Amino acid sequence: MKLLKSQNSADQSLIIGECAELLSGKGVVLLLPTETVYGFMCRWDDSKARDKIFQMKKRNSDKPFQMLVSSIAQAEKEGLVFEGESRKIAEKFFPGAMTLVVKNKNGGTTGLRIPDHPLILKLIEKINAPLAATSANISGESAALTLEDALKNLEILPDVAVDGGKIEAGIASTVVDATSSPFKILREGPISEEGIRKAIR
Repeated sequence: MKLLKSQNSADQSLIIGECAELLSGKGVVLLLPTETVYGFMCRWDDSKARDKIFQMKKRNSDKPFQMLVSSIAQAEKEGLVFEGESRKIAEKFFPGAMTLVVKNKNGGTTGLRIPDHPLILKLIEKINAPLAATSANISGESAALTLEDALKNLEILPDVAVDGGKIEAGIASTVVDATSSPFKILREGPISEEGIRKAIR
């Protein structure tokens, strides 16, 4: 495992370049800070890396990943469908601490995030591809707010871990199901149901 420290914009540029280069290969898993909690991430289309994350988390492989993109336009290119409330919510709250469940072109659903974190957004732009992401913890345990917490119980380590310090927010994203109207809150988080309803009126 390679350990990198993110303290300023110069550090971030080096980290983005190094992570982007590694992600050109298969099976690469990153441990990165976001604005909510630390997360395990890999290229969306890398099944080998996804399998590794399931093993790291000791998690059932039928549980879905979040898709991380840098824009709504990129999500649409990946086959995600925005209609009615889902588009209004996305336009009001992205980037931000929300996971928005929307329909996809395959007839299923995808949990989408556009994180409000410059390192993640710039990395996605650099590789020009979405990331698959999930919280960096053993399944069933609390989400990690520091790199130390994210690493402490792992038996399998990520390829790269980035120390972004303690995450002050410390609350996982609000999960909103916008596949039908009215939307439903699947997990409470930093963005309230009342706040969403007011914003999309």
